[in-house]
Amino acid sequence: MWFSPLLVLSAPALIAAKGHDDAHQQPFQYITAENRTQPIRLKASPACGSFSSQNFTEVNTGVKLNATKTIVTFGDSWTSNGSNGTIPFAPIVFPPNPSAGARLGNNFRARASNSYVEDLANTLGAKLIDYAVGAGAVVDLSAWNSTNKGITFTSDNLLRVDFIEQTTLFLQQGRFLSDLDPDTTLYTLRYLCTSMSERPSFDYEPAGQLRQLSILQANGAKNFLIHWLYFSNNVTDAFQNVVYQGLQAAHAENGTNFATVNFANLYNSILANPEEWGYNNNTCLVSQNFTTFGCDDPDHSIFYIPGHPSGTTHEIMNQYTILAVEKCV
Repeated sequence: MWFSPLLVLSAPALIAAKGHDDAHQQPFQYITAENRTQPIRLKASPACGSFSSQNFTEVNTGVKLNATKTIVTFGDSWTSNGSNGTIPFAPIVFPPNPSAGARLGNNFRARASNSYVEDLANTLGAKLIDYAVGAGAVVDLSAWNSTNKGITFTSDNLLRVDFIEQTTLFLQQGRFLSDLDPDTTLYTLRYLCTSMSERPSFDYEPAGQLRQLSILQANGAKNFLIHWLYFSNNVTDAFQNVVYQGLQAAHAENGTNFATVNFANLYNSILANPEEWGYNNNTCLVSQNFTTFGCDDPDHSIFYIPGHPSGTTHEIMNQYTILAVEKCV
């Protein structure tokens, strides 16, 4: 039986580590493990490509996962752990609270599901600092407004957040953390506008994403993990091609390491034959607002709530990420 560790942070361990004699401190372990069964096995392989390609693909120009001690994450609800950058990492809770870190209770910027980035941090034994915010986070809110008539609020009346705000908050507080060694810190980014039907185009967002990545590089970031979207269409593919060409330019100019992982390759394999993977349901809950008519076996569902993977699928995404980064060198 295969087990996957869940993220559990121990406050007593932190207190104990701060003894009276600092010279005899033991290295602080940020993560302990709580086992749960992982019923689905990874069956997809990365489609590695060339970094010189004009089209986005899966590559690794030098990111070393085994050297990673800290992961700094930006993105939307797929990677948010609910802390939203308000504190260095999610609150210490046991048993784990699905809404850990929500700023004003369980329904305000709470986590939407487990996160494959949390699984990645557990696997690597790395500390996770999460600035991702759920509820349809976008790359550049000003560009989003220009194609959506200035509407800046989500369907549940929350102010939409963008990559610019997340990186700004990080540069105000997170970059001063003592353990952000450029050689052992990995910056991850994944964006999916959950309101695709409301947006006719990505407008100028590729330029916004590349600008913020360059700002992070100027502040010491050397290693990036970029996750491409889990679906493909003409608009999103064009967006990702522009970003990919920007990564090439950054690597050529200053040697920044980029690893890119294409979740569309993984999800195409899953959705083409979910039963072969071991799934017996597409989406467990018909709505994020109630559990009525929910499935009895969420671990065998591809998505837990509409548009958000189950904990099982997040772990598969973690395994696929590691495989792609290690294989596509």
